[in-house]
Amino acid sequence: MANYHYIIAGLPDLVLDFESSGFDFDSLQDQIISMSSPEDSRCIEWLLFAQKEEYLNRHFYRAALKSKNKFIREYLKFDLEIRNIQAAFIARKNSIDVSEQLVGENEFTDLLKIGKGADFGLSFISESAPAIIKILENENILEREQLLDNLRWNKANEICTFNYFDLNVILSFLLKASIVSRWNKLDRKRGAQIFRQLVNEVKGTYKSENNY
Repeated sequence: MANYHYIIAGLPDLVLDFESSGFDFDSLQDQIISMSSPEDSRCIEWLLFAQKEEYLNRHFYRAALKSKNKFIREYLKFDLEIRNIQAAFIARKNSIDVSEQLVGENEFTDLLKIGKGADFGLSFISESAPAIIKILENENILEREQLLDNLRWNKANEICTFNYFDLNVILSFLLKASIVSRWNKLDRKRGAQIFRQLVNEVKGTYKSENNY
């Protein structure tokens, strides 16, 4: 039987350990993997690979989008949308051939190659595209990255709606912790703000678990 209750009940302590370690994400993930089954550990590894540029190719995403795990499937589909829109936006801005910049071949990437409108015509097939494009139009690099991470954070919450005792909650927590760790390096003040958000959500999750 999966150890989800035990791990999720321990998230408040894990998040405090995360803070005391200076937001050492590798240490946090190792703690959670040590409490997880081999199958769940592989799902966690998929999420970790998604944060390393060297793995982000069509083979990775093709396999990830076939994953049995809902969070991996839906979050990495969203992540790929962000990355492809960003690549097309930059290519258009710099008059570069976008074909070589995109990952995958489907209706979404076809529109990014030929779409003429500000939204590349994606509004008809993607609810997220308009928001992503609006963010990319922001000239402030840090604000832009912060807003994109807000989208990622909110997507993680959306995927886990009505999930209480399963791997999706743990994957969502790890994704958010990785965002905190990244921002602690980019901007300590912003990193501290995001960490407080994570703490509040974890406390809320813990209370929810105790109500079931």
